[in-house]
Amino acid sequence: MRNLSEIRELLDEFDHQPANALEDQYLDFKEWNTRSRKDAVALVIEMAICMANGGGGTVVFGVNDKVVGRSNAIRGVPPEVDINRLKKAVYDSTDPKLTPVFQELPVPERTKRLIVMQIYPGLPPYTDTSGKGKIRVGKDCQPLTGTLRRRIMVETGETDFTAAEIPGRPES
Repeated sequence: MRNLSEIRELLDEFDHQPANALEDQYLDFKEWNTRSRKDAVALVIEMAICMANGGGGTVVFGVNDKVVGRSNAIRGVPPEVDINRLKKAVYDSTDPKLTPVFQELPVPERTKRLIVMQIYPGLPPYTDTSGKGKIRVGKDCQPLTGTLRRRIMVETGETDFTAAEIPGRPES
């Protein structure tokens, strides 16, 4: 989990390398979709689920992660985006319910702010309300397939696949 001052320091690194070079299992940068509010909120929900299934982490919205140069990379998040509504959208659209922590990070570029979402580790698997999920594996969000779901359930002690009924009578 990265705090705001750590993220502020990382923003200066954009002058030397693209944001995706700084990403890892617990940190991701995403550009805010200014064309479609619905798609932007869907990405927030997808990233919340992905990070929760991968052990938690931080997502910084408003950054183009493929370009070099701080002023090129920081696109910002529009001022009308309400972090309380984002929190409600994630909560209402996840199963089990996720309650991320959102913070605004003021920046001098463009819209003057980034949005930082913190996802704390819980007990996966998490999905959207239709049952779809993703999991953070390294720098990527991968579909939460049956194999990955089983692995999570075994790792969290949710399922014991070694438990099986033994036929016949027990010996004394």
